[in-house]
Amino acid sequence: MSKIIKRVSTLLVLAVLSGCAAAPANKQAMIVSPVSQVSAEQKGKFVVNTVAGGKATNPFWTSQVSNENFEAALKESLALSGLSGPEGSAGKYKIDAELVSLKQPVFGLTFDVVSTVNYKVAGEGVEKVFPIVATGTATTSDAFVAITRLKIANEKSIQENIKAFIQQLSSSTLK
Repeated sequence: MSKIIKRVSTLLVLAVLSGCAAAPANKQAMIVSPVSQVSAEQKGKFVVNTVAGGKATNPFWTSQVSNENFEAALKESLALSGLSGPEGSAGKYKIDAELVSLKQPVFGLTFDVVSTVNYKVAGEGVEKVFPIVATGTATTSDAFVAITRLKIANEKSIQENIKAFIQQLSSSTLK
């Protein structure tokens, strides 16, 4: 029995040393390019206030989405879509995003990660919540190593979540 434990321990150490450690979701991979036409009344009216619910990645466990990377991806996506103004602008509406859950598979060849985010938009006597659920999928063609595949599925899920939020926000009555 101790030989098996030694071998498993050795394999784990080798996996970590060879770069198989879990990495956090990358902000660049979560950014959304412009997805819809923004009305002139909405241009530059929104600013990200707070982002919560993310987790730091433990390299010995699984990839996660940090608040910092989620916030950076959300800010840049809103800027690219024209919904937010330049960095430091006040904005008419404040956006608070809470990553409620990030449902990740334990094993498999195809990883589907489901993200649930509540976006609260408030300002000028208005408060509206946009609950968004989105799925990101990564297969072995994206990455053969499961740890990397999970990271990619996380990134795709958050990217799809931000994309759906921007689409709903731009089609909303908030002006």
